[in-house]
Amino acid sequence: MVHITYSDGVSIGRLAYYVPALFVSVVVIAKHGARRSFGWIFLTLFCLIRIIGSAAQLDTINNNNPKTPETIALICTVLGLSPLLLSTLGILTRVYHSILDQTARTKFSFVVRAIQIPATVALILCIVGAADAKSPADILSESTVHIGIILFAVVYGLLVLLTGYALRQWRLTGLGESRLIIAVCVTLPFLAVRVLYSLLAAFSHDAKFNPSTGSASSTTIALVMETLQEAVVVLVYLAAGLMVPKPTGDFGRENQRSWHGRDGAPQQHYALSEQQRHEQPGV
Repeated sequence: MVHITYSDGVSIGRLAYYVPALFVSVVVIAKHGARRSFGWIFLTLFCLIRIIGSAAQLDTINNNNPKTPETIALICTVLGLSPLLLSTLGILTRVYHSILDQTARTKFSFVVRAIQIPATVALILCIVGAADAKSPADILSESTVHIGIILFAVVYGLLVLLTGYALRQWRLTGLGESRLIIAVCVTLPFLAVRVLYSLLAAFSHDAKFNPSTGSASSTTIALVMETLQEAVVVLVYLAAGLMVPKPTGDFGRENQRSWHGRDGAPQQHYALSEQQRHEQPGV
C-alpha cells in the first residue's frame, strides 16, 4: 500500500501549482520577447526546479533507497532562492531600462552584473555544499551552504535598494513598468520571509527549521515560510507579466516624449493603429 506522508502531500500540491505556472511563464516570455523577459525566464527556471524537487520527494514513496531522491529534493529547496531573486532583478532591470537613457543603461548593466555575480556564486556554493554532504540532513550544516545563504540575503538587500530608487523615479517610468514596480514592492515582504527561513534553517540549529527531518512541525513551518511565500511571488510576477502590455520600440529617456505627456504624467507607449497614427499631429 502506498503511504502518503505530510511532506508528500505538500509536494503533490507543489506539482499541481508549478506545472501550470511553468506553462504560463512560457506564455509571458512569448508575449514580451526574450530580450525583455529575463525576469520571467528565471521564473521559468524556478518553476522547473520546484517541479523536479517535488517529483524527487514523491520518488521517495516506497523507495528502498530514498537517499538520492531525498538529496535531490533538498538541493532543489536550497537552490530555489537563486532564480527567484534573479527573477526579481530581471523585472527591476526592465523598469530601469524604461527610466534611463542609453549611456546610463550601459552603466546600470554593471550594477546588474554586480548583483548577478553573488547570486550565481551563492548558487554554486550551495551545489558544492550539497555534493559534499554525507547525508541529506547534513546539507544545511555545510559551511559553503552557509556562505551561499548569506550571499542570498545580501542580494535581497541590494534588490530592496534598487526598488527604493525605482520608486523615487516613479514618474519617469512607462505605464507598464510602473505596474512592475508595484509587483516587486508586493513581493518583497514575501521574499524577506523566504530568505529568513533559509537563514534560520542554516544557522538556528533548531530541528523545526530543518526540512530534512520530515517532522510535522518542520514541514508546516516550511509550508508557511517557504512554499506559500514562493507561490505568492510566482503568482504576482506571472499576473504582472500577463497584465503589462508589450511596449514597442526602445526604452529610455530618448523615448520620454512617447512615455510622458508635457506635464510629466506617464502615458502609454504601445503600438498604435494606422488610423491613430494619422490622427496624431506630426505623424
